[in-house]
Amino acid sequence: MSERRVSVWVQRFPDRKNLVLQWTDPDTGRRMSRASGTANRKEAEKLAADLEYELTHGKYQEASRMTWERFRELFEEEYAAGTRPDTRRNYEATFDLFERLCKPGRLRAITERTISLFVAAMRKEPGRRTGSDGMMASTIKVRLQFLHTALAWAFRQKMITAVPGFPTVKVPKTYPQAVPTESVERMLAKSKDDPQMQAYLLSGWLAGLRLNEALALEWERTETAPYLDVGRRRIVFPANFVKAVKDQWLPLDPALQEVLERLPQHGPKVFRFVNSRGEPLRSGAISQRVVSLAKRAGVRLTMKSLRTGFGCRYAGKVPAQVLQRLLRHGNIRTSVEFYTNVDDALEEAVFGPKRNDLRNTAETETRWHDSDGDVSHSQESVNRAGAN
Repeated sequence: MSERRVSVWVQRFPDRKNLVLQWTDPDTGRRMSRASGTANRKEAEKLAADLEYELTHGKYQEASRMTWERFRELFEEEYAAGTRPDTRRNYEATFDLFERLCKPGRLRAITERTISLFVAAMRKEPGRRTGSDGMMASTIKVRLQFLHTALAWAFRQKMITAVPGFPTVKVPKTYPQAVPTESVERMLAKSKDDPQMQAYLLSGWLAGLRLNEALALEWERTETAPYLDVGRRRIVFPANFVKAVKDQWLPLDPALQEVLERLPQHGPKVFRFVNSRGEPLRSGAISQRVVSLAKRAGVRLTMKSLRTGFGCRYAGKVPAQVLQRLLRHGNIRTSVEFYTNVDDALEEAVFGPKRNDLRNTAETETRWHDSDGDVSHSQESVNRAGAN
């Protein structure tokens, strides 16, 4: 096949500090641009020469023929396969949604206009919340982040000549709300006939475990899942499991340890939720069980809100660096912005220690029971955790 020479030139725009590389697309006749990342003309001209070679010799033609379907196969095999399971599921969900709403053909046909139409279509998608008019802004932002990462990888692999521009999605910033201990107690009381569910809920409330982290929790040491280290009173998260790819650990709350140790052991997993046929339930089904239990208890709680309650409970008592370790965030800003509720600490700083009517104290008479109907002594520890 004969080569089609593509000429790349350096362009300066008065409103930009850095120079821009431009060329004419040989297929469409459209003018294309790429940022050079430098204001030095000699450096920009070298980059232009490199780009001109790539566009002229094969790589451009190969990219121009690549279908979205083929790109997805390559991305999932070469990039996504090395990420965590949850991340792979997010890429899969994003690609499925993008294909359903935009029906992409060739990879290089994806432009700013395609992305804009994708955002508009997502806004019309039915939301998960009852009465919602469309997909939440936070969900749209996440889907765009995953798609942008994929297209940026395509650019680095020279499958496309530039990454399309992505719009900024503004997500309303809500103030983190502390979770009343009384609400948690009502859920625990409602699950009195299911000790496993009680322990599962407490793993979020007393240890801040995420839904999938609690499901993956194991009794003995392992390199692929969080596990209990009772001797050192810790919950350990091995590097192979966590997103940060480094070992992490949490102090094991005595009340949670007591509840966990009363659970029967069936294999390596601490929690074993099954359906009527004895088949293990997936995380989505467990999440629905928690939501359903909360509704029966007359409260609005999820595993995520229990984790938020865990963070808010310690936010006014420990330094930000300690809170970050407790929540295991890679960025301290996440801990401070999304889990810092210090309303009680602010009031106590002025008015002195006082009872908060929204939360129970150690003197609260409310108790929850285990499956045998006996009062659980660990509830006093739970109440103290909420009152502290």
